[in-house]
Amino acid sequence: MTNQPNTYGPAVAGMLHKLKMIQAISNNISNINSIGYKRQIPESISFESVLSETALKDDTSGALTRTGNKFDLALEGNAYFLIESENGPVPTKDGRFRLNEKGKLCTPDGKELVVVEKTDKPISLARETDININQKGEIFIGTERYGRIAIKVMDNNPVRVHQSYLEGSNVSLMNEMISLAMAFRSFEASEKMLGLESSADRDLIEKYGRNV
Repeated sequence: MTNQPNTYGPAVAGMLHKLKMIQAISNNISNINSIGYKRQIPESISFESVLSETALKDDTSGALTRTGNKFDLALEGNAYFLIESENGPVPTKDGRFRLNEKGKLCTPDGKELVVVEKTDKPISLARETDININQKGEIFIGTERYGRIAIKVMDNNPVRVHQSYLEGSNVSLMNEMISLAMAFRSFEASEKMLGLESSADRDLIEKYGRNV
């Protein structure tokens, strides 16, 4: 009996690929209002490794919105703030900072923002009101330099820090909905093809199986 090629494998792999893309698009849509969220690029998922490959990130900047809060910060450019963690500095795009009880800038859940080149003078930001952060990330109290916010820069393009602003996500709802509809249609087409192949095989088995 001649071995027949496995026609199900490519169809199933294609369906898994489309499911992974749908998952990435759905994640983008659910994070459309998340501060600093970078959309996943579903087209970047590898066909050969659909079970483990993750999508690349779209590094374009989201829109900046003025908040009026002097400890809200936004990054213009492909860069990240660094916050302290048990495993060392962790990058984040979420610039919603506040002062903790030690007078240090931290995230809403208490992780401290990394500040380098700090002055050796005993200064607490909690006791100051005239605090300004320039586009280089330098913190000034009046005219005296306090330190510089640590920033992880991802490319050679210029990066600017904007005080009293937050960066929104870079997700376009219209584009994601169009991509989602296309991915669904492609998945349904693969599902229909798989069903036709299965039906054809079943007919062959019913017709010739008893004679094998």
